[in-house]
Amino acid sequence: MWKSKVITASNRIFPGLIYHDWEKQYWDAGHLVKSNLPLQMALYFDIWFFPIWFFIILLGLDAKYYNLSGVYKFINISVYLLITCIECLKLYLGYLGNLSEKIPELASFWLISALLQFPLLVFMLLDANILIFFIEKASTGMMVLLLIFEIITGTIALNNIAAHHLKRFYMAQLCGRVNKFN
Repeated sequence: MWKSKVITASNRIFPGLIYHDWEKQYWDAGHLVKSNLPLQMALYFDIWFFPIWFFIILLGLDAKYYNLSGVYKFINISVYLLITCIECLKLYLGYLGNLSEKIPELASFWLISALLQFPLLVFMLLDANILIFFIEKASTGMMVLLLIFEIITGTIALNNIAAHHLKRFYMAQLCGRVNKFN
């Protein structure tokens, strides 16, 4: 009795509300693709530019290795190896997080980019004692610019995907699908 009175009153105030298909809205919200195209393009360019950068850095390291001090020999080799390993992991997590819309992988990609790789690349770009060649400076500068673009677009992608997952969660609660797997 009480429920029918509320439904008729709400139907007079908001006509058509009782005919709204919440189940369809849940399925429509769940099947939207929220991958970020600019981030994906930046990752694609990074995958193609990384081997070129690595080859240039190896040639430069070979040319200047004997002119460096003992400390900078160790710093150069360890930082280049660290950047190479981090870059491979970052690209994998970026692709996986963006294309499959997984928040932990995309957040890991963003943290690795912003907290590990960016300071290392800026150090290699701006330290005067490394005896950096012009081609190395140009290619490392391109890597830094690409990394800055990836950090910005990764932030946007992370916010969009988190908002999408939040909407799906609330729609699942509204439709009563909280503990059901689709």
